[in-house]
Amino acid sequence: MTPPPLSPKTLSLVFASLLVLVLGTTLIGFLNLGHFNIVVAVAIAVIQACLIAGFFMQALYEGKIVHIILTGGVVWFLIMETLTLGDYMTRGWLPIPGK
Repeated sequence: MTPPPLSPKTLSLVFASLLVLVLGTTLIGFLNLGHFNIVVAVAIAVIQACLIAGFFMQALYEGKIVHIILTGGVVWFLIMETLTLGDYMTRGWLPIPGK
């Protein structure tokens, strides 16, 4: 099955939005939002990944098996983020011996 061709206008708009999001990520790095710097940066990265996978990799026009694989990747990412965040949040719970 061949995917429908995307118009150059659509691809140009997606590319321009990716450039704006990269600029936003860079500018967020200079702001002091406290703990929300990471949240905003990851949210922008997720939007960028969705645009790249959807339009440039043409995942929007693929069959069900590709959607299942993409969903599995997202679920795996969320599992890894949850475990990492759980480790990070509980670092100070136990006292350090000798202090």
